[in-house]
Amino acid sequence: MKINTSVRNHLFFLDGLRGLAAIYVAAGHARWLLWEGGDHFKAHIHSYGKVYRALAVAMSFLKYGHEMVLFFFVLSGFVIHLKYSKQIKEGNTILDKRKYFIRRATRILPPYLFAFLVTFICDSIVAHYRFSIYTHTTQIPGLNKNIVFNHSWLSLIGNLFFLQTAYVPVFGSNGSIWSLKYEWYFYMLYPILFFFNKKTVPLTLAGVFLIFVVYVLGFQTHFILLDQIAPAVLSWWTGAFIADIYNERIHLNTLIRRIIYACTLLLLLVPVLHDYKMNASLKDQIAAVGFGGLLLFLLDFRTNRWIQYVGKLKWLGDCSYTLYLIHAPIIILMNGILLTYTNNILPATFMYVLIAVILVTVLAYGIHFLVEKPFTSYKKIK
Repeated sequence: MKINTSVRNHLFFLDGLRGLAAIYVAAGHARWLLWEGGDHFKAHIHSYGKVYRALAVAMSFLKYGHEMVLFFFVLSGFVIHLKYSKQIKEGNTILDKRKYFIRRATRILPPYLFAFLVTFICDSIVAHYRFSIYTHTTQIPGLNKNIVFNHSWLSLIGNLFFLQTAYVPVFGSNGSIWSLKYEWYFYMLYPILFFFNKKTVPLTLAGVFLIFVVYVLGFQTHFILLDQIAPAVLSWWTGAFIADIYNERIHLNTLIRRIIYACTLLLLLVPVLHDYKMNASLKDQIAAVGFGGLLLFLLDFRTNRWIQYVGKLKWLGDCSYTLYLIHAPIIILMNGILLTYTNNILPATFMYVLIAVILVTVLAYGIHFLVEKPFTSYKKIK
């Protein structure tokens, strides 16, 4: 089945969005690790010039990295289901499981395994020089508490089987890989979801939603992994549902679409209210639905030149997975080196944040030719 070139090109903006999301997460970590932080900024705000004050305020919006991961989930669900949704509509209801699992494994594993090597090398340097971030003696309590360096064999093996944060800690300092556990098991569950989705789109969504509600109401099992993955599937399937709308397996009239557009902004605002008391899974799902509405809006207006302009960043989307996986240990190493030369005081300048983002992006782009490109092909997205 050939891909319509114009349609494929119109979806390149999704690659650009994925790249921008990865940059956002990396920049958020760089802000946390290489800048003095909001509390110190407020303490001597008058020493900042107007431009730096504006930058400091703008950079405060980089703290929603967790919410951005939910955007990754929604976009992943959309992209994975997009081809199969079209296939079902055209009458082919058979999922080639062998080919599907091989594609998923070759897509996710090479960069993931390489990230362990990068983490081990960077962490080894940090440990060798006993940088303050390693000895937990920085002047930022959050860094001392949250950056850990667990390189045990148990942690490594558990991470290789995507059991991090369920039964073992994440490997080394690379806290970003927590989300790969979810992504992997979403992939593993997809054939089951495909089986029900080919029969009925609404009831499949209703079933996933019911599981989510049961967990939000407090249901728990003795299997930590199941308790973590099951309620999160709805976030991923939100993207898959958008794929069914895109392929017209579900029809929404103009009025309903406009209502969705109007609600999207409100839904996205709720989860960023960190002080608002709400079940964590519910807050995540609200964000996911908001991102789903945003994705639907962008797809409906995908021929708009401004949206298509994001497609120019397809190169960034190509390396976004590698960027996401390797940026944290590299920036942590930079933190250790920087604090060594600044008497253990993070600087007020944003220069090091910018340098870090550029560095990890350039490295990721180069590395992705080794660990991503040989195993991926745009022929897979139809």
